[in-house]
Amino acid sequence: MGINLAVSAAPSREQRLGSITGYDGTLKELATLGCGGCLKNKNRDFQTVSSCVHTHAINQLAGLDDTLVVDHAPIGCAGSQICFTVAKNKLPVIPGASPLHHARVFSSDITESDTIFGAMDKLKESIRIAYERHHPGEIYVATSCVSAVIGEDVKSVATEMQKELGIPIEVATAEGLRSKIWASGFDAYCHAVSRARVKPSDKRNNTINYVGFNNIGLQHVAPLFKRLGLDIICLTATATRDDFERAASSVASWGQCGSQSSYLCSALEQECGVKYFQHHLPYGGIGFERFFLDIARYIEKEGIARQVIAEEKEKYRELLDRIRLELKGKKALLAMGGSFTYEYTRILGELGIEVLHSVAYHYDPKLDNSNQDEKVASATDVFELKLNVSSSVNDAQQLETDLLVKKYNPDFILSRGHDATSYAIAQGIPAMDVDIGLIVIGYRGMAQFGVYLTEMLRNTNFTKKLGQHYVSPFTDAYENLEPFSFYEEEVA
Repeated sequence: MGINLAVSAAPSREQRLGSITGYDGTLKELATLGCGGCLKNKNRDFQTVSSCVHTHAINQLAGLDDTLVVDHAPIGCAGSQICFTVAKNKLPVIPGASPLHHARVFSSDITESDTIFGAMDKLKESIRIAYERHHPGEIYVATSCVSAVIGEDVKSVATEMQKELGIPIEVATAEGLRSKIWASGFDAYCHAVSRARVKPSDKRNNTINYVGFNNIGLQHVAPLFKRLGLDIICLTATATRDDFERAASSVASWGQCGSQSSYLCSALEQECGVKYFQHHLPYGGIGFERFFLDIARYIEKEGIARQVIAEEKEKYRELLDRIRLELKGKKALLAMGGSFTYEYTRILGELGIEVLHSVAYHYDPKLDNSNQDEKVASATDVFELKLNVSSSVNDAQQLETDLLVKKYNPDFILSRGHDATSYAIAQGIPAMDVDIGLIVIGYRGMAQFGVYLTEMLRNTNFTKKLGQHYVSPFTDAYENLEPFSFYEEEVA
């Protein structure tokens, strides 16, 4: 579907894509309903805290090189950025980018008084102070629930201050109340950065864009694409304006997952003609083979791609055989983002592990790419590989996940973020917070993951003893609930 960069805000994922946060059934049913336009969300009559659109818009914007964010919100809304700046400072520096520094996020500190009398002047002063302190090349102003509710005209302030300071100032419409799906915050980031940095280009260079959280693992993946004559441009944390300018002339783009990357990749496709590959993702062996061949066919280098695939497959064959032997008979439960929970479901299948249940933190039945005949990656696996698994969707409703762990009693749990692992470990079940992105690509990525997994499962003594001493804080009535007891009804 088309992306409209002429408007100031990206529609929420619920509106734009029909995304959901409530479902229980199977992956096959989920994909079939999604592809048929019949997928409905299930509401809950009890909901624990989740993550926030606002947080994820700011942490992405604050990672960009030579920029800063002014958060037009109560000061607490910016407090969560501390953990993200710590992570950002550990990333490899992209050539040509500024030295790593703390994320630069300024808060206009909206107070109760401001909700009555307005905070426009406060916002202007915050922008001035931020500029005078750091002299960035651009500024992003993030809106919030409070600024939206009281009707602050943030766009007019940004326009006024852009004229005063002489640098681009873009608004990221990032109110948490816009969407129940925190990935809509990634869309707010992508919309704002596309308006500020994506400029149409008719040129085509031998480059391919990767959109993701970071560039960790690039040194392992770049040589594979170099065999196809392609250099990788990372539109990730610390990406420069020059990176975005070069990205507009690339031959293709792909993203770490549909949740974080589809909007920006689609903007590059729509505005610059850069082909977006999304229906196969390159994780594990099967994923890499399909994805790499898709790219190679597009640039007419399929023969080289098949040679690279054969070499990589043989290089890690013995190690993967040993890993499969050690993991034989193991059973797992997964809880991750909407793309990676099904990517890891497939990877575990390649390693001979049975997945008892996969939890997705949300599910997109489609993405923003121009070719709507292409299915999302998880649905592609259902129809091409006959992949199917018991599955549910919850936006980090960990009490629901806790009941699923009790129900299935897996040998281990894989998760990423939002602390699902803690519920497993409390029950004496080993758990791993997994990697995502470039580091998981191909046979090497699958082998590295397999090594980590076997090392974890060789000694589970501590986890089992911890589980023996754990005393549940929940009542017997809760402990005996079915995992999906909180669902109300289906809503369109």
